[in-house]
Amino acid sequence: MSMRRENERGFETFLANHCNTENERDRENTLTTSDTSSRRCHNYSPEPGRSILSVGSGGVGLLPIISTPLSRPIPVASVSIDTINMCNPKVLLTFTALIVLPATILVNLNFIIVKTIDCGAPQPIGGTYTFAELAGALESESFSFQYCDCSPSVGGTTYTVQLEPSSLISVTAGLTITNATLSALAVETL
Repeated sequence: MSMRRENERGFETFLANHCNTENERDRENTLTTSDTSSRRCHNYSPEPGRSILSVGSGGVGLLPIISTPLSRPIPVASVSIDTINMCNPKVLLTFTALIVLPATILVNLNFIIVKTIDCGAPQPIGGTYTFAELAGALESESFSFQYCDCSPSVGGTTYTVQLEPSSLISVTAGLTITNATLSALAVETL
C-alpha cells in the first residue's frame, strides 16, 4: 500500500489497518505478548501541526524600597503572538530573568501573567510566581517559570509578565530585573 493511499483514507484507517497487521504478526510470534502489540499501536502519532515562536524582552531597573502595596502592577516583559491561522493552538509561555540584588536586601517579588486579546481588557491567567530572597552581599539570581495557555483565543494576543502590587522590597533600595525574556511558542493540535 502506498503512502499516498494511506493519507487519502485518513490517519485513523491507516492506524487501524496497521494495528491489525501488527496484531496478526504478534499472534504468529509466540515470543510477543498482546501487551507489546497494543503498545506498538499507540506509539504512532499524527503529523505535527504548525508552530509559531515569538519573543519579547524587558526589565525593571533600580526599584525603591517597597514596604506598602504598590498602587498598580509594574510590567516586566511582554510578547504578542497571532494564532489566527492555527487550528486549536496551545501556547507555551516561558519567562526568564536575572534579578540583581544589592547587599542587605529582603525581597518577596510576586509575578503574574496578564493576557490581552485584540486590545481588550487584560485578564490574569495562571497563578502567582514568587521570588523570595534575603541577600547578605551583592548578588544576582536567575528566575524563571513556564505556563501553558491551553485555551487561547484565536487571533492577536499579548501576554505580559507583571510585578504584582503585593511585592515587598525592604531594608535596601536598588533591585533590578534585567535580561527579562518572555517567549510564546504556539503549536496547533490537529
